[in-house]
Amino acid sequence: MLGDGKNTFFWFERWFEDVPFCRQFARLFDLATNKLSTVAHICALGCEEGGEAWSWRRRLWVWEDEMIEGCRRLLDGVIEQSDISDRWQCDSDIPGGYTVRGASQVLTTPISSTVDAMGDLVSHKQVPLKVSIFAWRLLKDRLPTKINLQWRGFLCVEVRH
Repeated sequence: MLGDGKNTFFWFERWFEDVPFCRQFARLFDLATNKLSTVAHICALGCEEGGEAWSWRRRLWVWEDEMIEGCRRLLDGVIEQSDISDRWQCDSDIPGGYTVRGASQVLTTPISSTVDAMGDLVSHKQVPLKVSIFAWRLLKDRLPTKINLQWRGFLCVEVRH
């Protein structure tokens, strides 16, 4: 959730809607010179027409200028909360807070858009490395389960006492 915008990347993260700006405005992202800027930095530079936030590798065509106008209209309603830090929120657990069950369901749901989103999450800078590795192994079906080990030729023997 967006707070002060200091820890949220403007182009790469889903801070405004369900789609990050780098996908929603892919053409503008390709031309942007400030790809790694945070929301706070972009807002400080100025998102209005002629604002310094709009820095491009080349001069834009008319239809690209129209895309900027669409982006600016979306940003008109954005309010930074300078007294609150940005924070992560798991979409599947909004009412009850974070749960392992909710994270597991998100990671194992066989919907392609969820898998694409999980790919972004797995490599996100705020996800601990061990969680990223576990999620990657889960998505690639590389966890050492009994079935996976048997399939790869390892002998699994149950020892009963």
